[in-house]
Amino acid sequence: MTSATAGVRRSLEWAAALAVVAATTAWLVWLQGRGGDAFDFVGPPRSDYVLSDFSLRAMGDDGRLAFTVESPRLARHPFLGTFEIDQPRFVILDGADDAWDASARRAWVRADGKELRLSESVAADRRPDADSPPVSLRTERLTALLAEDRMASDAPVTLAQPGLILRGVGLDADLKRKRFSLLADVNARYEKPR
Repeated sequence: MTSATAGVRRSLEWAAALAVVAATTAWLVWLQGRGGDAFDFVGPPRSDYVLSDFSLRAMGDDGRLAFTVESPRLARHPFLGTFEIDQPRFVILDGADDAWDASARRAWVRADGKELRLSESVAADRRPDADSPPVSLRTERLTALLAEDRMASDAPVTLAQPGLILRGVGLDADLKRKRFSLLADVNARYEKPR
């Protein structure tokens, strides 16, 4: 090997070493420039406030009682104003002046109080009176639209009243007119009232 070839080879080795050092330096600068990107995840917002073992009375736009709720825990969303409620026990008053006792494992309440979403082991029972026989609803999801006097579900529903048990998927209930519609796969069983 000639000295000229050795010199060229040594120059190429130095150039390769400098390229590796430059690439490593650029990579380290890039890592430093990322700043806090690795920890930008903030997670869900903290609640404005949390109530424990509380009782609440909510009024409608007309000033009349819309619903009451008791629960071991309520948390308010800081930006949306919505409420998450654990193990709620509601009394919902509808436009026909009937009272419904409703419970679930969880509930969500819109900020204006006009929509309730109950989920997991939902039970809703209309209290009987002179004009209304008792009605029992069982489902996994139920939405109560209080301003419209409606209840709805997209889940399997069991609807029972004296002498009749209906099962189906989906529910549309007009509470003011006392009309209940199961939307699909409906089965009916008639029983003699006791």
